[in-house]
Amino acid sequence: MTSAHVTSSIVLAVFMFLLTGCKAKETASNTAAKSTPSAVSNASSTDNSNQPVQPPDANRNADVTKKSETSDSAKTKASPQLLGTYESREVQNEGVVTVISELKTIWVFFADGKYSRVSQVKGKTYHSDSGMFRIEPPDKLVLTIQTTGQRAKQKIQNPPVEKSHIFSLSPDGDELRLTSTKGSIGIFRRVPNPS
Repeated sequence: MTSAHVTSSIVLAVFMFLLTGCKAKETASNTAAKSTPSAVSNASSTDNSNQPVQPPDANRNADVTKKSETSDSAKTKASPQLLGTYESREVQNEGVVTVISELKTIWVFFADGKYSRVSQVKGKTYHSDSGMFRIEPPDKLVLTIQTTGQRAKQKIQNPPVEKSHIFSLSPDGDELRLTSTKGSIGIFRRVPNPS
């Protein structure tokens, strides 16, 4: 009988020890949860008492994962890339939209930060330039023009000339809008290959 009494006393002591440890951890966790805004948002009036209860740390980790996935997709959607070939389609000036037909400008933006631009009338190049480009947030496209002229008569700009444009890209990156200093807006569409 004595060994059974000792064994039950030990089991009871271990149980009390574990229960006290769990209560201390729960209290520390609840204190941390009260000081964290994300934990407060987890306790909503729409919680169903019939659903299994998740520990606060599990809810916090789930919130962090959801926020991380949301911010990653928001970054992807919020920052389209200025890459590829864009061809002029129209110009908007003081509310008047002019569709481009005989005059064509093609921009090509490369992943390594280089660009080239060719402007043509009826298929004949009248101007081209190339160099480097960079984007200065929130909406400035800065061109460092290194060469200008027609294809046969390229002139090296020494020193290179910098020009800035206000620009915007559609969420999918397929429409580029460049605003001139006079307020006219050139609209360019991404094309698979220059035509």
